[in-house]
Amino acid sequence: MAVCNLFLQGQQFREFFYLYRVNVPYSKFAVMRFLLFFFMLAPLMIMAQSIVPLAAGDLPDANIGAMNTYGIESILEYNEDAGVMVEYGFQALMVQEIKSKGATVKVEVYQMSSPEAAYGIFTVSVLKCKQRDTLTPYDCNGVFQYQAAYGNLYIGVSSTSGSTSAQSLYIPAAMAVMQKNPQQLFQLPEPFNQPLMVKGRRNLAYVRGMVALQNLPIPYQELFAGVGFNMYSIVLVNADSDYYFARIGFETPDSQSRFKELAGFGPIEGPSGNTSTNNGIYREYRQVDYQTIYFLQSQEPWPISAVVQPE
Repeated sequence: MAVCNLFLQGQQFREFFYLYRVNVPYSKFAVMRFLLFFFMLAPLMIMAQSIVPLAAGDLPDANIGAMNTYGIESILEYNEDAGVMVEYGFQALMVQEIKSKGATVKVEVYQMSSPEAAYGIFTVSVLKCKQRDTLTPYDCNGVFQYQAAYGNLYIGVSSTSGSTSAQSLYIPAAMAVMQKNPQQLFQLPEPFNQPLMVKGRRNLAYVRGMVALQNLPIPYQELFAGVGFNMYSIVLVNADSDYYFARIGFETPDSQSRFKELAGFGPIEGPSGNTSTNNGIYREYRQVDYQTIYFLQSQEPWPISAVVQPE
């Protein structure tokens, strides 16, 4: 239906243009009216084209339901917990239902502002996974849901039953969505492609804002009070104790100064520094650039140099 509507909109647009070209004398007023109409129609056409839905024939022996779409103004009506989506940069949502061999699954495709945003939503949303890295480097296949970060898209295919027949639809449905909406794969920034980081990548999350931070099990959330930031955070398992490493980008110099102050680094302005809190927690930072730092926290002194290889 959406494709038909888009076709009709395009046909009406061509007819409109033809009438203007043939029947309206060339004038600045006519051109202005045409441009006004074009710029009013263009956002609707872009939204309609943003996520290509599944159609009959995309999945053998499956009944593909109608497409429902939601924008920034209506996403909270669909999902009252979508505040974290908005925080990351939500743009649009497409929802469809698929029925096959007695099973019903729901396909949700969130269009985010960037691949980084889609990856971030994936990292704070994943549940228990039976399999990972099935279709993309960042996906999770479980009993009740398949989730993936794929370019600018966060894709979920889920069922309420978790039946074997429902699970058999997860991967084919997600693959069909990806084939109809090709994206460039997201590349993690350094140092998260280094060998030690790759081993702990299942514990890696990208956080943008305080709502997402509440879903992240890290023991230093209080350091971000009043701080504008985005962060890659990973838990690395050590024989003696776990340690927490992060790449933190700050929105302003004041936010960076406040974080360092709350972390106990004091008025340090140099390229690196470390401290131990009153309860024996070790913290260290290293400046990456003027708005980005590496940050490490652990129970035992464990320098950043032991975690990050020289770039």
